[in-house]
Amino acid sequence: MTQAEVPLKPVGGVSRYWGTPVTIDELPLAQIISDGLDQIGPDGVAFEVITPSSVLVDEASLKAEFLASLNSLADAQGAPPVENVELEVQVWRRGHDQPATGHPGEFVGWCFLATSPAPAHSESGALAFADPRAGSAMTAMPGLPWGRQVMIRPTPGAHAAVPGWLTTSVVPLERGQFAVVAVASSVR
Repeated sequence: MTQAEVPLKPVGGVSRYWGTPVTIDELPLAQIISDGLDQIGPDGVAFEVITPSSVLVDEASLKAEFLASLNSLADAQGAPPVENVELEVQVWRRGHDQPATGHPGEFVGWCFLATSPAPAHSESGALAFADPRAGSAMTAMPGLPWGRQVMIRPTPGAHAAVPGWLTTSVVPLERGQFAVVAVASSVR
C-alpha cells in the first residue's frame, strides 16, 4: 500500500460515541405549589416522604412538566413515549445525602419545590449526575458532558431529568438547610 492509499484520520475533532441526553431547566412553580410549603423548615428528620397534595395545588401540571421532559429524553434516544409518571415528594434536611445510585425507572426527574436560604457551601444539597460506564473514567474530555459530574444546586424551580441508569447522588445537606423535592419516574 502506498502512502496515498492510507486513509486519513480527522485531526483535532472529538467524536461523540456515547451521546446521553439530559434535561436541565427551571420549571415555573407559581401556580403549582401551595402554602403548605411554608410549614416545612429545617427542623425534623433528615429524610421524609410527604403526600404531594400537602404542598401542591396543581399536581397534574407538575406531572405534565415532568412528562414533557421525560418524553424529550425518550425522543432523543428513539424510545417510545413515556405515558405516565409516578410522583413522590421528599423533604431533605441536615445530614441527608445519597450515594451514587441508578434508578429503576427508564427515566427519572427532579424538581426543587422549595429550599432554605443559600447554604454556606454552594454545593450542599445539590444533585450530582455521573456516567457509570467503563471508559468514561470520570475524567473530563473536551466536548463531552460525561467524565465529570453535572450538578444541580438546590434552588426553587431547578429541574433535571436523566436516563435512570446514570448515577445520581445528593451532596449532604448542612445544618439549617432543607429542600422539598419532587421526584418523578417514568411509567410505561
